[in-house]
Amino acid sequence: MAVTDDIRSYLADQLRISEAGSLDADLPLVQNGIIDSIELMQVVSFLEKSYGISVDETEFLPSNLRTLNTMAAFVERKRA
Repeated sequence: MAVTDDIRSYLADQLRISEAGSLDADLPLVQNGIIDSIELMQVVSFLEKSYGISVDETEFLPSNLRTLNTMAAFVERKRA
């Protein structure tokens, strides 16, 4: 399963975001009110546990966590 699919599943199953399955992978999640900052922290924790990565506070940047696609690319960079 792709990272974006894993995040979509997490958003739907754990955060109960009904539109998670149809979200545009390039839609800014926090800026569009899909998730809030607390939920973003939960998503980051999920990514850390699921993919065995560690996210430093200096990495909490829009370029890493703005959209499903930027999150997936960030995870892939961290795993490389």
